Amino acid sequence: MDLPVAAHLGGSQGINTGPAACGPPTFYWEAHALYCESAMGHVASLIAHGAFEKWPNLFFVIVECGVAWLPGILWRLDNDYRAMRKETPWLKRLPIEYARDHIRLTTQPLERPKDIHRLWDVLNAIDGKDVLLYASDYPHWDFDDPTALPLPPEWRENVFDLNARRVYRRLPPRAEQSPPLEASAVSAQDFS
Repeated sequence: MDLPVAAHLGGSQGINTGPAACGPPTFYWEAHALYCESAMGHVASLIAHGAFEKWPNLFFVIVECGVAWLPGILWRLDNDYRAMRKETPWLKRLPIEYARDHIRLTTQPLERPKDIHRLWDVLNAIDGKDVLLYASDYPHWDFDDPTALPLPPEWRENVFDLNARRVYRRLPPRAEQSPPLEASAVSAQDFS
């Protein structure tokens, strides 16, 4: 269908539940901090199984799993792939290259170390300016206020607008947008 896939991983209800790697967490804050475990598994699986070779236009958007974990798992995947690439002969590139072209992360919840420049270093390692999509998660307790999101100022246009337009490809670039339609003039066909 040439559409991106967005996955809101983790959670505590329905079919999206599951224990963490060491069993079910006891506390909500513990579970909340471990949502990235599921995201790591999806990234490794999609890359190793060749999903991006089979569907070269696919974007996989990871929603609400944080962002700082991605460089570490990609470095590990790259090292292991170099050592054991015979296991996956269908892959033509390093895992980090597939991730840069196909994996996107939402900003919510964005990690906030004491020294924000440390986060920026991590985000630079994954080309954060082009990989991050803004998500607020409002009205939840941990929502990201767009006016207080700790990102480099020169990234704001990409993170708050352009990256989503590139991924979802159904929104015209801002310069080409027509004037807003009256609510009664919008039909289901406008969204297909």
